[in-house]
Amino acid sequence: MLENTLYKLTVEKKLTVGYYGGSITDGTGASDMEKTSYRALVTEWFRKTYPDAEITGFNASIGGTGTGYGTFRCEKDLLCRDPDLVFIEYCVNDFGDSYDNVLPQAEAIIRKIRKMRPLVDVIAVVSTDEDVAAALESGREFESRDAMLTVAHRYGVPSADPGSALLFRVLRGGDDWASYAPDGSHPSDLGHSVMADVITSIVSELFEKSEKVGAPVPHELPEPLCPGALDGGKMVECRDIRNLETNGFRIVPSSGGRFDEILESEKVGDSLSFDFEGPVLGLIWDGGCVNGDVKVSVDGGEPVNVRSWDHVVRSFHKMQTALCIKGLDPTVPHHAEITVSHQYTDKENPIGYVRIGAILTA
Repeated sequence: MLENTLYKLTVEKKLTVGYYGGSITDGTGASDMEKTSYRALVTEWFRKTYPDAEITGFNASIGGTGTGYGTFRCEKDLLCRDPDLVFIEYCVNDFGDSYDNVLPQAEAIIRKIRKMRPLVDVIAVVSTDEDVAAALESGREFESRDAMLTVAHRYGVPSADPGSALLFRVLRGGDDWASYAPDGSHPSDLGHSVMADVITSIVSELFEKSEKVGAPVPHELPEPLCPGALDGGKMVECRDIRNLETNGFRIVPSSGGRFDEILESEKVGDSLSFDFEGPVLGLIWDGGCVNGDVKVSVDGGEPVNVRSWDHVVRSFHKMQTALCIKGLDPTVPHHAEITVSHQYTDKENPIGYVRIGAILTA
């Protein structure tokens, strides 16, 4: 399963590792994200285990996001950096979403990697947090994990489950959850070290099981589990939106750094329109203090109400996505109209901004 990675390490002696996920993979909770997070520890393990190889690790994670956003930003943030091995960790951020929603999103990410970088090896990482633990104890299902593992099995992707190791220590070993994740979600240095130990153990086992190392072989791309998998999904940033017309919305620099420019409104009734192609239309809200509803209409159809407001995101930057309309004819161009329909304000945020970082199509 990791023969291509082993070839890179032992023959070419050069490996680039990409980490793709949410805040856990980003390293939130670690005392030093670039030294004590699980991704930093895994990269360092490769360096120590293969001292003659040049090891490069890069972080393509964004806190607070799941496979929904990961589906559309895969080329821009991950594949353009030409990884040889990719770790994908989204189960916690997707927790609470349905199996049927997560399955095509997770599959789209794997299919994009297989299509664009067929030599790249992938490992699915299953993490956990206190909410997941409580839900499992009460008999609920971990549907996002099940969906990711279903996709992994379909595409011959090995998995590492440090989440179960953490759960075992807390639920069966009697350890204090706060030792591993003080805020209930983000691992401490101890939690990150447990994750790294599980992951590197799995990698070692897979290397031992690998057959004689030969030239890298492209991974197969089977028929999709989900006929509607959005493996053609892409982000279209403001400057690239076709035939964009604005009424009240203005193009301003992004404060979060994910996009060069964003579309911003602060008044009900502001609107914009544009052309696009594909079977779906979605939006990426850019940043905190995003406090409005919009109505989205395609080709003059019935408007769909879409909420950007998130009571959790009041003063910090967080990307959020919304798939607004699905099932469009992919063979013809479409015209969209978006109008600000409601704003939420309070003492901390007296202006109900709507900030659109990009549109999503497939």
